[in-house]
Amino acid sequence: MLIRKIILVHLFLVSGILASDIAKSRETAITRAIEKVGPAVASINVEQHVSSFSFDPFFGFGFPRDIIPMKSSGSGVMISPDGYVLTNHHVIKGADRITVILSGGNEYDAQLVGTDETSDLALLKLDGNNYPYAELGDSDDLMIGEWIIAIGNPFQLFSVSNKPSASVGIISAIHMDFGQQKSGKVFQDMIQTDAAINSGNSGGPLISLDNGEVIGINSATFSKRMSEGLGFAVSMVRACRVIELLERDANPSPPYIPISFATDKDNEDELVAAAVYQKQPVAWPLKPGDRLIALGDGTSSEFKHQADLIHALRGRVGELELLVERDGEKKAVSILVKPRPELMDRIGVHASGIIFGKEELKDDESMNPVGLLLIHSVAEASIGALSSVESYAYLSSVDGNLITSAKALCAYLKEAESSGKKVRLLTTSFNWEYRAQTTYNTHQIMVTDVKLVGPRAPAGCS
Repeated sequence: MLIRKIILVHLFLVSGILASDIAKSRETAITRAIEKVGPAVASINVEQHVSSFSFDPFFGFGFPRDIIPMKSSGSGVMISPDGYVLTNHHVIKGADRITVILSGGNEYDAQLVGTDETSDLALLKLDGNNYPYAELGDSDDLMIGEWIIAIGNPFQLFSVSNKPSASVGIISAIHMDFGQQKSGKVFQDMIQTDAAINSGNSGGPLISLDNGEVIGINSATFSKRMSEGLGFAVSMVRACRVIELLERDANPSPPYIPISFATDKDNEDELVAAAVYQKQPVAWPLKPGDRLIALGDGTSSEFKHQADLIHALRGRVGELELLVERDGEKKAVSILVKPRPELMDRIGVHASGIIFGKEELKDDESMNPVGLLLIHSVAEASIGALSSVESYAYLSSVDGNLITSAKALCAYLKEAESSGKKVRLLTTSFNWEYRAQTTYNTHQIMVTDVKLVGPRAPAGCS
């Protein structure tokens, strides 16, 4: 009997050791990195309220419907135990309410601390402390071919298991530059990966397999119809500067740069001025052909891309010394640095699903000299969308009237809404037409839900 008990105990211990060994053998650098970072990955849920439009095929006319809530979601990552969450600007853009769900299903209301459209980053804050958080790594030392993990909330799958989804790939390329997009984002110095980044992954972390640290924030993919395995992330070295400024309530906006740069396919690692603008809030004493080298105080490395210049000047204010090469000789020039208006302070106008607002561009003195308002976005299924209004066109006139102020436009459209009148919008786009670079379109729209919009927009139109 005693021998039998000894054998049973021995078998139990052996099976326990084997089970432990099997469990350990299943552990890899991948599972350890996901276990480390996974609890800090969040689902970012956004609610917007837009006006929609219906068309009655029997009577042949359209009519506005009630204001409806539009919901969307993306990903984010907790970066500190006191509740700071990093995500993409485009994930929370236009949000009326933001909630954050962490692993396990706990949901929290989030406050928007600040956002930067250019880098496509936004910082949120949750009340409380002792949150699980991810460590931020160094993206300056990446190697093409090293393994990484993308973690997030693709296609809202977070809601199924209350846990993030992970995909594995490699660093396909670094320092990828696509320049400024129509949306205002500047895709420069991006990390390219073949890890699956799907709809909803935006704002989630790109993780180094070496140490489980965040090296990038997933931001964009090429069209799935045209490509496969082409995802891009904002590098952490760029993101950390924006985070630092947002956390101390400083303006993270990129600086005014009154220069357009030449593109040279034979030499892409130089920053050469092509045009110098004089009617920006700052003017720099440069000439076309000047090569911008670095800041004179030694705080920056040599500029290879416009992203390097933006990164070096972000958060700086006042006079700085800039090293340039002119006619083969290096010289120092004094430049004035001023950040663009903070996105949190910007005010636009919402009407019929359309967002109008100012957008200062460096070449406005030639392309938009009168300061027309820009159409920033048009909500799907809205009156504006069904009236064929398109984003990134300029508002040339309303019922024949030139209106260049957001508050003046709000007041005019509010009056039209109150009287139930349609308005005629004339919009201008920069597209090739017969012997012209501009095209014009008119849109008759019913005006609904007129209001000033923006994180700090006042009530009413004043």
